[in-house]
Amino acid sequence: MTSSTASLAILAALTCTFLSVPPLMIPFINKNQSLSKSSIEKINELMEKGVKSENIILFGHSFGGAVASEVLKYFTDKNIKLGGVIFTSTFSSFHNAIKHFPIPQAKILSVLPSCLLKKMLKVLNLDFDIISNIQKLQNDNIPIVVINHERDTLIPYPAQLAKAVDDLLLNRNSIKIVNLRGFTDNPHNGVLSSWQLSENLADLMPNKIMNR
Repeated sequence: MTSSTASLAILAALTCTFLSVPPLMIPFINKNQSLSKSSIEKINELMEKGVKSENIILFGHSFGGAVASEVLKYFTDKNIKLGGVIFTSTFSSFHNAIKHFPIPQAKILSVLPSCLLKKMLKVLNLDFDIISNIQKLQNDNIPIVVINHERDTLIPYPAQLAKAVDDLLLNRNSIKIVNLRGFTDNPHNGVLSSWQLSENLADLMPNKIMNR
């Protein structure tokens, strides 16, 4: 390990502690550990039982969207096409989310140069980048639904995945964006009981049932 890498690792650990995330928890939330592993194992189990990969739909809410993104990327890299994915209340990247989290620690970290913050997250293997993963899937025509609430205070509008997709003008033939705007007591989790989620999930289901 070079001195610069060691320094980054120390700074990353301090940042993690500063954000009230104990360093001992990192192995359980990073990209290559148990969060995505259990989902990958379950999908492999379903396919071994004869379920077609095209009939498997992923769902990720909030941070779960990052996990769903990594699972989708894992199977796509193996040339296995899944049936689609729905993201709700999800951020575009962990780096972008940290810069907009409504907590004092995050506000202080937001003054760091973007390149430095990205390097620290990479050292911790927390460099979740959902929008980048979606960009790489543009030619695979996998149905993707992104639902965010513009009044979400946990994942504010500038950090939302829906905004990032709109900003990058990604292929809207395979990506559907749903921006919720109504007043609600809990805009972050309220999407889970919204008719928009039920409707979009139902839209993905008929073809899967016919192709069993």
